[in-house]
Amino acid sequence: MESRQDSLRTLKWVSGGMEAVLGIPLLGGSIVIFSGYNALWLMLAFHIVVVVLTARAGNVSKGNIVGIVASTVGVIPVVGMFLHMAAAITILVDAALSNRIVTRTHVKHVEPIRPRPVRREQEKQEDHPF
Repeated sequence: MESRQDSLRTLKWVSGGMEAVLGIPLLGGSIVIFSGYNALWLMLAFHIVVVVLTARAGNVSKGNIVGIVASTVGVIPVVGMFLHMAAAITILVDAALSNRIVTRTHVKHVEPIRPRPVRREQEKQEDHPF
């Protein structure tokens, strides 16, 4: 389990670094334009993979969800730049704090809820207005 968390943290660092490069005003815009907007498709697929893998591990990757939004709206020049910056910041903060996040535990067996027995006094009070 620990190696899975380490690999997810590494994927978050890589995706955060790639988003940071795309958030640089002239460099990121030229990468997107000269690749024929294929860089946005690549980042969209990469973010979806990271979100799915972190969901399988029992966590939520909020930064990569912001990255998905940044990749879909990234065709708008200035808005895309700010979204890539926001995605980079949230992904890198998420990667830095991911070892401190408490994951949900998996319960193997749950006892069914049994109804309490009804007392005689409660059976007689069925005439209430509510």
